[in-house]
Amino acid sequence: MRYHVTLDEASGIIQPTGFDVGEHKTSTALLPVLSVSGGEGCKMSALSCHCSYLATLTHTHLHTNTLYITNLNENRFYTLKRLADACSVLSFHPYQENYLFVATASTKLYCINVDDGSVVELLGHHSPVSGVHCGVGSTSLVSYNTHEALLWSYPALTLTSRLQLQHSLPLVWAGHIWQRDEVVAGFSTGTVVVWSQQQQHSIDPPQSLQLQFEAFAVSRCGEWLVGGGSKSGLVVVYSLTNHCVSQILQLPPTCPSIYNNNNNNPPVFLPHIYLKYPQVLAVQGSAGVLSIIDVTNCTKLKTLRSHRHVIEYISVSDDGGYTCITYSNGVSKIYPTRCLLPVLHTSTVSRTHTPTRDIAFHIIEKREKESEEEREREEKRKERTKDLEELLDKNKWYQVLCEFGSYPDKYRVLIWSCVLKLPRNYSVFSVLLDKGIHTAYEHLEEEYTMCDKRLFRALQRTLSCVAHWSPFLAQVTFLPHLLFPFIKLLHTNLLLCFELSVTLIFNWCRVWFEFWPDISVTVVNTTERLLCDADPTLLAHLIDIKVTAQHYIWTPLTTAFSTVLSDSDWLTLWDHILSNPPSFLPCVAVAFTIASRNTLLSCSNPTQVKFECLPLNGLPHFTIGTQCDEQQIDNLEEEMCQRESNNINNNNLAKTKQQQQQQAEDMVYTVARTELWQQQQQCLDSIINMRKRHLW
Repeated sequence: MRYHVTLDEASGIIQPTGFDVGEHKTSTALLPVLSVSGGEGCKMSALSCHCSYLATLTHTHLHTNTLYITNLNENRFYTLKRLADACSVLSFHPYQENYLFVATASTKLYCINVDDGSVVELLGHHSPVSGVHCGVGSTSLVSYNTHEALLWSYPALTLTSRLQLQHSLPLVWAGHIWQRDEVVAGFSTGTVVVWSQQQQHSIDPPQSLQLQFEAFAVSRCGEWLVGGGSKSGLVVVYSLTNHCVSQILQLPPTCPSIYNNNNNNPPVFLPHIYLKYPQVLAVQGSAGVLSIIDVTNCTKLKTLRSHRHVIEYISVSDDGGYTCITYSNGVSKIYPTRCLLPVLHTSTVSRTHTPTRDIAFHIIEKREKESEEEREREEKRKERTKDLEELLDKNKWYQVLCEFGSYPDKYRVLIWSCVLKLPRNYSVFSVLLDKGIHTAYEHLEEEYTMCDKRLFRALQRTLSCVAHWSPFLAQVTFLPHLLFPFIKLLHTNLLLCFELSVTLIFNWCRVWFEFWPDISVTVVNTTERLLCDADPTLLAHLIDIKVTAQHYIWTPLTTAFSTVLSDSDWLTLWDHILSNPPSFLPCVAVAFTIASRNTLLSCSNPTQVKFECLPLNGLPHFTIGTQCDEQQIDNLEEEMCQRESNNINNNNLAKTKQQQQQQAEDMVYTVARTELWQQQQQCLDSIINMRKRHLW
């Protein structure tokens, strides 16, 4: 069964129905799982794919550019935007998969939400943008062309700075290395400049290497940068951690050069699928042949070519699921990324003889740094690591907390991450994220209605990842209430949302779930034991009216106190909770109970403590107050009727006065307008008379 999409209408579905890209991610056969083609007279000019979306730009002979989005999860396609100018960049954000960056030839750069169509325009470039780069965990976005590179903050999308470039050299590539918060720029001569904090490092290629660089690609781990050109079969490998040229490779005869088609098809590092192939590079040659190269072992793994058509564009989804390739006939085909790599189970694969000259690389130069320089770099690296550890020392920040009462708002997220020692293990998180929305939270919008769709998606995805991590937690009904205030604070970074949620559950709330759903065992015993020592009189009163800790403290606990505190007070509270041992949380619960002492002492039954909500089908009977007989009720009704009639008469008088005042104002306006018109006519007559005298 061949699934296909024809982009000849404003919207449509994938034919035949029942397409599911998830079923094909583990396939090793070199067969397309989906084909996308333009309508009659249409040609593909750019494309980009992500975990759930495929963006395709079609161009017709009438010079109309239409941007289509194919939603692989919902099995449909639709028109997102029509562009008046040609598109120079089309790229999804590697982490926020529904954000698409589009640049046009008119120097405009847009960030488009492919779900709702909202557009944010990024202003600042003086020439058409040739590339956009943003890492998986980047808080910055780099857009560039041959003359300038701009750094934007993400997700605010505000211009942060302009990089100071060497204006005599054309810029080929620029990007942000989020693992070390560095900005890297590669120039046409092969010079690579690295900006890290307030330092700047320059990496120059060997002087004997005369190569015009046309393309660069950075590895997904952020350690390596490769570059090359179309006039030489050489690949230069840069080490971004040691700031040097690591080695220079000679490509095999079947892949004589690195080709870059107007910056739309640079070489791409494939995701880390197999441990045997950690650094795999997909390189398109000038003949339209795609070569899969293992940079680590210096071998070519596979070659993709078509006997009829050449390859024009290639895009790899960041989750590593599939790769989209566009051929010269305007047809885009989606392949499983695994099929681009050799099958590891060699016992089930027939061996074929391949000439050695087509497989092996030749390392023509490998630069080794002298031991003294390496020793100096190692010492500097240790010093920087020591300074960073001292800066993020938990004990020092705790002193700040004790002195000022709270952490600084600007650095609170960073401090929490350091205090909790969040590992930022994206590889584990991505596996849970790829499992999709958990069945327990598929209809979460029916219970939680939010105007901020982005915040809702962050809540839904975080809860799903937590449920996939521990299926038992999907049964806990209060879990969305508990995690929502933290997700609201960190919703721009799903990795931090997930890891902080897991840390909170594992360290502060684990005891709650040991007796679930009979939560009264732990809540009552712990809270009442502490309250007995702090305020025995209050505890005795609560016991007399048969109120347990489940009535007066369970709701604030399961909402992380977000429903009883303001935003600033809530942040201050959790500064202290997260910086102290887990036993500090029950003490906070008891302190909150004591702070509500007067209210609790005034209650005489458990119902008053719960503060029940209004019923759905009506209003409750309010019987508190003095009782009135029927005669008093009649007198009150007559008095209310008399007051209502007096109010109506007063309102009528006020409306009459208002109408009279309005009529007077209208009369003044009419007279003034008439006088102004007469003065205007007199001026015109004077001008005409002056012109007549001048002509005579």
